Amino acid sequence: MSVITQKQIRKSNDQLKQFVQKVFSKHRDLERNFISSMNSKMNTGVYAIDDESGVVVVATTHQSTWHPHCVYVRLAYDFNRVNNGSLHLMIDKLKEQIVQPLFFLIDNRFEGLDEVLLNKGMRLIRKTEVILIRPRKCEVLTNGRKVKAISEISNEPILMTSLFELCKRTYTETHLDNPVGDFPIASWEGIIMEDMKEDNSYVVINENKVIAYSFMYPVDARNWEIGWIGTQDRTEMNLLDLLISKQLKDAVRSGIKTIEKEIDSTCPFSMHIVESLTYEASETWSAFMSKIEVMESFTAKKEIVDHE
Repeated sequence: MSVITQKQIRKSNDQLKQFVQKVFSKHRDLERNFISSMNSKMNTGVYAIDDESGVVVVATTHQSTWHPHCVYVRLAYDFNRVNNGSLHLMIDKLKEQIVQPLFFLIDNRFEGLDEVLLNKGMRLIRKTEVILIRPRKCEVLTNGRKVKAISEISNEPILMTSLFELCKRTYTETHLDNPVGDFPIASWEGIIMEDMKEDNSYVVINENKVIAYSFMYPVDARNWEIGWIGTQDRTEMNLLDLLISKQLKDAVRSGIKTIEKEIDSTCPFSMHIVESLTYEASETWSAFMSKIEVMESFTAKKEIVDHE
């Protein structure tokens, strides 16, 4: 069993893509994500493990502007034939080649990979359950709260700045293991507002300040997705129930079939709303990352690499 070098990889990218297409022939979403990483401008490398029969495992790595403190890894292999030895060898090679912490996001199809990652010193930092909500008619009780759609406040800079600052704070606080980069509010605005359904995204306002929010985004003509949610004070997470009730009412009126929501184990706001929702679990993802001491030594190592 051997590792194919970067030089060899550059000569055989098409062959590796064919391998990925073959092993993921029944998992087109995994194929799309893998090829997207290979083709990305942020790609940092492609690696492969082979044996006497040919390629058995391929890895593609890329960086993220939004989360710049790690390298994202995607693996491709035949779920029915790969052996743990190949996976161990691949992860060892990645740890040798890459200075930054490694980040893996896998679902239940990667059976046994979680144990390999834990054995190699990775830690489970988050579980994400994707749920599907069937919109239903429900009573909306504002209890005297001031609720506005984003479309109603989009031209009010004080409120919108308050909103983006709250979004930045809540997102940062729920992504401590894989920290977000340092970006100005304008960057947060661009990410948050892109494709948002402003008539179906709501905030609670108190004294000219946003104290709770829930944003809706389109998936297709019959399906929506709840994206960013949060509150200024975690003792008032019940405000999210009010906002989501309004969104469910909108969805019924619009003939929407399902509403998707990602429930992160590190997000108290997501964990709160599932307590009052009826839903179907669609899929579950697990995020693994190199141990924190790797991140702490990253700066010093990078200085050495940069000066070689």
